[in-house]
Amino acid sequence: MGLEQLQNIRDHRNDPKIKKVYRIQKVSAKKSKQLLEQKATAEKDKEFYLEVWRAAPHKCYNCGCGLPKTPSNFMFHHLLEKRNYPELRYEPLNIAILCLECHSKCETNIDFAPAIKEMRHQVKLKLVP
Repeated sequence: MGLEQLQNIRDHRNDPKIKKVYRIQKVSAKKSKQLLEQKATAEKDKEFYLEVWRAAPHKCYNCGCGLPKTPSNFMFHHLLEKRNYPELRYEPLNIAILCLECHSKCETNIDFAPAIKEMRHQVKLKLVP
């Protein structure tokens, strides 16, 4: 910075600051449709998970620890991934109920949970042609 720039900054330091105006961008029709689809999928997921929750014991399939009375999305592990098997997203046999710790470990390394790995293998034999 030069001397002139420093003097200019000093001379204008008490000037009122310009306030930034933040505007919410309009959502395109395509994005709006996508958001509605995501919301519908989330609602359908919630209903499906509640069905599975009511039909299953409220214990972790891997370590056997007790789970809270109300279910959370993190408890439902798709044995065959949704991204690779989207047709099995709402298949009750494809769901394992896990505690948070077991779920995160299964997501990173399935070898952590041999019981879940075996369940995955059995589900694949039953559901994938």
